[in-house]
Amino acid sequence: MGIAIIVLLLVGAVVAWACKNDKLARKIALVVTLVDAVIAVAMTATVVKSGPQVFTFGSGFIKQVINIGYLECFMALIFGVIGFLIVWASMSMISHDVEERLIPMFYGLVLALLGTLNAVVFFESLLGVFISIELSSFAAAGIVIVKNQTENVHAGLKYLSLSILGSSLVLMGIVILYVATSGLSISEIAAAIQSSGFMASKSAYVLWAYGLITGGVAFKAALFPCHIWLPDAHGTAPSPSSAILSSLVLKAYIVFYMKMVFGGVGFDIIANSGMRILLYVVMCVGVLAMIAGSVLAIMQTDIKRMIAYSSVAQMGYIFMGIGIGTEFGLFAALFHILAHAVTKSGLFLVAGSVIEQTHNRDLNKMGGLGKLMPVTMALFTIGGLSMIGIPLFVGFNSKWNFATAIVGSSNYWLLIPLSISALLNALYYLPVVIRAFFGQEAKECKEPLGSKERPIKDLLPIILLACLVIAFGVAAGPVSDFLHKGIEILTAIGH
Repeated sequence: MGIAIIVLLLVGAVVAWACKNDKLARKIALVVTLVDAVIAVAMTATVVKSGPQVFTFGSGFIKQVINIGYLECFMALIFGVIGFLIVWASMSMISHDVEERLIPMFYGLVLALLGTLNAVVFFESLLGVFISIELSSFAAAGIVIVKNQTENVHAGLKYLSLSILGSSLVLMGIVILYVATSGLSISEIAAAIQSSGFMASKSAYVLWAYGLITGGVAFKAALFPCHIWLPDAHGTAPSPSSAILSSLVLKAYIVFYMKMVFGGVGFDIIANSGMRILLYVVMCVGVLAMIAGSVLAIMQTDIKRMIAYSSVAQMGYIFMGIGIGTEFGLFAALFHILAHAVTKSGLFLVAGSVIEQTHNRDLNKMGGLGKLMPVTMALFTIGGLSMIGIPLFVGFNSKWNFATAIVGSSNYWLLIPLSISALLNALYYLPVVIRAFFGQEAKECKEPLGSKERPIKDLLPIILLACLVIAFGVAAGPVSDFLHKGIEILTAIGH
């Protein structure tokens, strides 16, 4: 089924792009992403019932292995369900940002991007992973550039340049691992590294390789200070593109990194080698990103750039969890991938709705917006409260998981930046909410209630995303159990 998802999305991309009819392209994208979500659900049910599945095709140097386990299904569900909701929301939004003649190209790029992101996660063979990473980079830059304005072209090219730099670093790391282990898949690399005496003679190879891969993934996933492409790309892109970039694209590269580190090296080797120092650096940089991203978000007056810098901070949380280097730290990072995906996709779509209806991006001019767009701003409030970490929203569960991982690893000092980051999140989300519904501007607003509101049918996919934010906030148990099973399989090599 994993192959079916990739083929479906790539074929759908070609058909949507080639049809040259914007209405037909919209329908193709909507149907394809819906089918993708259905297949992802069916694939997950199969894995739960029968266990992980492995598919092999080709031979020799070009032998490719696709592994479908719990983590792969977890990501396939995120790509499928959230991808579908974003595409659905874009049906009524994309004409605001993209010329009619370019809409088929936009949906072709979106479907191609979703297909390659799935491939990044599914492939165990590093040649297949690298090719998928490169293709996803071009598709991701394309959904920024497709707006066809000077600032978008510049932002897209900046993103593509730094993304290719990141890919090159990943490739150099893969080459070093191949020279050292003669393996081109995660399992082959793991078997070599875990073999007796390997680290005693070739630890330098491993450290150099994983250092380069870490640097490459830092650029791909916008980890501070390698985030410099992200604010421009998110800030200028069509809002559905921003939602896809933030909630989906960044996550595929992080999951690949997790699999390389914890599946390819293992806890025992990490604990007794220089890899522990590398992960400690990752943890500290993650903490720095949590604080710096939030400070930069506070300084913004453009709503999309504020949400973009917020993503920089949220990537910091994920890398902090990875750097903690424990099973629960890994779980906290994976759960935050889900929390960030459902929350941030909704926030970017809300921002797009506000800009489309009011022709305003300036946060200082959004006072009283709760009266003009009550449903839209209620959805923003749900997303904002989740990002702050208020109970009953998925963001609270995420921060609880990080706190638990920190205490379990005895890195108690991390509780301080975790708390500061939550406070900083409140400093840039709550003022928007308060000014929208309360204060003098809200009282003096003369326009009728809901006068700028989009039709509920157009807001429905964003409402469903908000429902997921609440659902995963009050009933996260099944997701947690699912992720723990995936982590047990991934990290079994290290015990």
